[in-house]
Amino acid sequence: MQDELIAAGGSGLRFLSGRKATLPGYYRATKSWDLIALQDDEPILAVEYKSMQGSEGKNLNNRADEVFGVAEDLRAAEQAGLLASTMRRAYIFVMGIAPESTSPAGVSRVAAGKTDAIFQGASYLERAAIMCERMRSTGLYHLTWTVGIQEAPFSWSEPRLSVGWDAFAQGISDMFEGGKVKPLPRDEI
Repeated sequence: MQDELIAAGGSGLRFLSGRKATLPGYYRATKSWDLIALQDDEPILAVEYKSMQGSEGKNLNNRADEVFGVAEDLRAAEQAGLLASTMRRAYIFVMGIAPESTSPAGVSRVAAGKTDAIFQGASYLERAAIMCERMRSTGLYHLTWTVGIQEAPFSWSEPRLSVGWDAFAQGISDMFEGGKVKPLPRDEI
């Protein structure tokens, strides 16, 4: 990720990870992100990485709850003036490729209303991609990437190009102009 940001033309970048990659929250005091990119000591990108191997039916909803909360907490901190509102939020989700993650998954009955038809017949990997697509389209995250990984023999696949590496890399490339981070369009703050 660091190489991509530099290759995109970012100048004066510094990267933090681990406990050093901590930003203020709004609903809680702080949150450590997996990676923070700073330009001239101002955060310009906060990245959250998550992975899942097994128990997809049980764990995908838990991952969704976590990732929505993390992004909303940071977005609210930005809106409260605790951070510059020019910072991008990025989410990378890696899921192990297995029959359980790539086969069509059933949809539970709901007590009221109706489930979105997009989830009918979708695998858990496809559902993760739909989640990432929607988080980006609503501005919860500015950059999202969903990828499935098989370890032996190594292979990878992207269930939706809209949240594939090329789209993610294009988002990184679009962040900079003349070496400096561009302001976010008003509708993406």
